[in-house]
Amino acid sequence: MNLRIFRYTALILITAAVALISSCEKNPFNKDEYRKVIILYMAANNNLSSYAQQNISTLKGGFIPEKNSRDILIVYAHLAGSNPKLTRLYKGSDGIVIEDPVAAYEDQNSANGDVLKAVLNKVKTIFPAREYGLILWSHATGWLPQGYYNSTFQGTYFEDPYAGIVKSFGEDRGVEMEIKELKSALPYHFSFIIFDCCFMGGIESIYELKDKASYIVASPTEILANGFPYRDIMNPLFQTKSNLEEACRLFYEYYNSLSGVHQSATIALYKTDQLKQLSNVTKSIFNSHRDKIATLNMSNIQPYFRLNKRWFWDLGNLIEAIATPSEYQNFNTALNNVVVAKWNTEYFIDIKIEKFSGVSTYIQNPSNSFLDTFYKGFDWNFDAEMIK
Repeated sequence: MNLRIFRYTALILITAAVALISSCEKNPFNKDEYRKVIILYMAANNNLSSYAQQNISTLKGGFIPEKNSRDILIVYAHLAGSNPKLTRLYKGSDGIVIEDPVAAYEDQNSANGDVLKAVLNKVKTIFPAREYGLILWSHATGWLPQGYYNSTFQGTYFEDPYAGIVKSFGEDRGVEMEIKELKSALPYHFSFIIFDCCFMGGIESIYELKDKASYIVASPTEILANGFPYRDIMNPLFQTKSNLEEACRLFYEYYNSLSGVHQSATIALYKTDQLKQLSNVTKSIFNSHRDKIATLNMSNIQPYFRLNKRWFWDLGNLIEAIATPSEYQNFNTALNNVVVAKWNTEYFIDIKIEKFSGVSTYIQNPSNSFLDTFYKGFDWNFDAEMIK
């Protein structure tokens, strides 16, 4: 063989081999190796810890992907008195649920945005997938500033399961994660985010997070401490197209089947790519009827709060009170494109639910200049201009 040809042929083979090795080293995972990863992030190093343990227990009694499935269920649990741990749950061939450790952590504050981001990035690195869903579990008070909601209330969930020291998302030894911090902590896009925590079904919160998830599930009121019925909801969530409407319905039916104050639930499913159009319609109404907001008879607006925490009102009812009939019709069309499903019991504890658009809002209150000023910083107010 001609030596030059031999060397050329050898060079091609060597180059191809090196390229193959380099390719393998750069991408050891097929990005589509897993179909769907659902992450349950439980910031429960607080007085809800026993409820978190109960939810994990009931979770194991429902649908869990098998070991060799292309679907993955991950639980980050930070319980009181324990260090956080990241665990994959799967069913063995005998049907027994296995808790497979993914990562063990030293003590860290799970209501810190950097901690949440690191956990989510670790999951994506270990379990690359086409689709991610996220369930956020803890205390919450929607868009409110850290510590604002309940600095004086003395009760706890142990004393009163229907009224706790709830916070802007997450609570861990007095640290809370405000919505803008939560937004920054979400490092990639989710097909859905489910909030198993209070007051996250507010227009301010879902609008701030609209580019982080295709769908959001949340409650405009509080959520009772038992949270979602995890034994039931994982099956619809792991369907080829996550059946979020079914998960919401199961949540509602679980609480609606109970009695007394336990029969308390509001839940809604929001389609985030329709939120910008809703803000456009709402902005026009606010700018045309700004004077009416200041003179509203608040007793005629549907509340979603208790304990005189007057920061959560029904958005649809507010617009109905200030808009013309044609404006309200246009608003309702836009709202129904966002709130694609909703359920509510007749009462939430002691709140009569007579109007339920599925989403809450703050209403400008000139006597609270601190909160009005804080509110101006949210994307919703930039685009809808309730407060100028």
